[in-house]
Amino acid sequence: MIALLISALLGVSAEKLEEARDLFTTVADNEDSCENLIELTSNYTLDFDPTIYAYHAAATMTMANHVIWPTSKLSYFNEGKKKLETAIKKYPNNIEIRYIRFAVQKGSPDFLGYRKNMQEDKSKIQQNIDKMNWNSEFKSIVRKVIATT
Repeated sequence: MIALLISALLGVSAEKLEEARDLFTTVADNEDSCENLIELTSNYTLDFDPTIYAYHAAATMTMANHVIWPTSKLSYFNEGKKKLETAIKKYPNNIEIRYIRFAVQKGSPDFLGYRKNMQEDKSKIQQNIDKMNWNSEFKSIVRKVIATT
């Protein structure tokens, strides 16, 4: 019975991960996608599913693109950044979390000073991408994102 429950939870988590990946590709330019990703990932904790938690952190940061007030922008950005950096610190070898941080840093304005890990993350991604159990479409997306720096 417990094995069945765990299997069901993992299946739901895998579906959510695919949906999170899809939404992540458009969050910077689409407020609805950003809000949907925040909602989709809001109940995940760092220890239950660190990758989905990292997508939540990234969506929170990216929400700064969709609000007007500078204090709100900074608040969203800093809240998400803290969560994302916590995920990286706890799971430094999670390549997808490294990709998420790379993508966010790539899109963040220079004045925020949040671009210092791009080369490190890119290198780690390049070294491991062929070992990842990702579908070919997602690998292609990741390769495109890291190739444009």
